[in-house]
Amino acid sequence: MFLTLAPSPEAHAQQVLEASDGQTLLGRLSARELTRIAVDGGRVRKVTGQAGEFVMEKDDDLGQVFIRPAFPEQNRPINLFVTLEVAGEPATVGLLLQPTDTPADTILLRTAAASKARNGQRTSATPQAEPHSARHVRQLKNLLVLMADNKQADDFEIREVRQERPLWVGTRLTLQRQWLGDGLVGERYRLLNTGTQTLQVHEPHLFKPGVMAVSVEYPQLEPGQVTSLFVIRQRRDHE
Repeated sequence: MFLTLAPSPEAHAQQVLEASDGQTLLGRLSARELTRIAVDGGRVRKVTGQAGEFVMEKDDDLGQVFIRPAFPEQNRPINLFVTLEVAGEPATVGLLLQPTDTPADTILLRTAAASKARNGQRTSATPQAEPHSARHVRQLKNLLVLMADNKQADDFEIREVRQERPLWVGTRLTLQRQWLGDGLVGERYRLLNTGTQTLQVHEPHLFKPGVMAVSVEYPQLEPGQVTSLFVIRQRRDHE
C-alpha cells in the first residue's frame, strides 16, 4: 500500500531524528533493503519489537543495527523500542517506521547529551520532560495508524471528499478522505501520473505552512501509475 513518512523535509539520504528518553519518533524504513540505525556519539544497546515483523543484523563493534521488514510487501508501520547510550547516559525511544519502496537508508538518532558532549558541556542525568512534544508525537502516531488502516476513531471525524486539487503538470491529485481531530487533519489523496515520463515524488516539495508530515506510497511513478499520498497538517479555525 503506502508510505514514506517525513516529519520534516530532511535530506533523503539520511534521517536525523532528535531523540529524548520516552519519546516516539516517526521515520521511514526501506521495504526491501537494510536501514541502518545508529546513534550520534553513542551506541545502540538493544532493540525490541514485535517478533516476526522485522529482520535485524547487529554490529556490536560500532554499536549500530540494520533493520528491514520481514516481508517486502509489508505496509503497516513497525514499532520499535531502541535503548541507546550517549556519554554514559542511557535512554529509550520509540520508533514508528513506515516501510516504503526506497533504497537503503540511515536513521541517525541524535540526543541532547551528544550535542553537549561535543561542545564539552556537562550533561544532566535527569532527562527534561517535554509533555507538549510527547503529546504532539503521540497524536501524529495515532493518526498515522488510523490512516494506514483506513479506520475510524471516536476522537476523529471522517469526511469523504472526492475533490481534485492542483499539484504538478502531468499529475492528477484527488483528495479522497479526511480525518479531523483536535488540532490535526489527516488527508488521504490519490496521485496519478498522467504524463508520459517517470515521475519522482519528493516529500519536501509537498511541504507548505501548516503541514507537519507527508507520506507517499511509491516515490517513483511510471506513466499511468497511481499512488496513495497522505498529509498530516494543522487544523484551521473554520474546519
